[in-house]
Amino acid sequence: MTSLEDELRALGRSAAVPPVADGLAARVLERVAEPPVRRSFGAALRSRWRSLLALLAILLAGALVAEPVRAQVAEWLDIGGVEAVQVPSGPTTAPGAPEVVGDLTVAEAAKSAGFTPVVPKALGTPKHVQASAGFVAMSWRTATGVVRLEQFQAEPQPYYFKKYYSELEYVQSIDGYWFSTPHELVLVKKTGAEQTVRVAGPTLVWVRDGVTYRLEGVPEKDRAVELAR
Repeated sequence: MTSLEDELRALGRSAAVPPVADGLAARVLERVAEPPVRRSFGAALRSRWRSLLALLAILLAGALVAEPVRAQVAEWLDIGGVEAVQVPSGPTTAPGAPEVVGDLTVAEAAKSAGFTPVVPKALGTPKHVQASAGFVAMSWRTATGVVRLEQFQAEPQPYYFKKYYSELEYVQSIDGYWFSTPHELVLVKKTGAEQTVRVAGPTLVWVRDGVTYRLEGVPEKDRAVELAR
């Protein structure tokens, strides 16, 4: 696997640099030779801040250009309340999405969770709904199995780890990520302790208005993206 450092170095080598204009080197040397200008603390701080912003813009531009780099950045920055961690190997099969245990109405779930959950119109009223503070899960029975949608408010610490060992695909249309292969799903408790939940199948994860969504049980990416819109 190519590291982020290697990819950024390769991106730098591929950049086309125009030839230097005649006399530019001489003008630069003359400018450097001038007496330094004493700047106030505020001016120096503003200059340093502008340099940091420029560096950040360059890094972000590189991430947008190179998809593998973007996937690496996702590992560092989290996907809302989910953090993706690539591992050397992982499960090759996964059971179907588990059905939610709970019989709340969507309105009751909203009251318990403290936010209004989204219900995909194409799936209709969920068969089961459960909720707790900041968290809602709902499920449907379809012809191809159980479809499970979890929604939770993003927090400074991740709610889940996804330990995947294959490529993580960025889905630009919803600003989300598609996990196409089975992967280990780990719950991160408020104490920081980790608890392996289960092996999950293909899953779509995205963030909207401060809420993280996990849609599981839809094996086709295009169909999952359609439900997410």
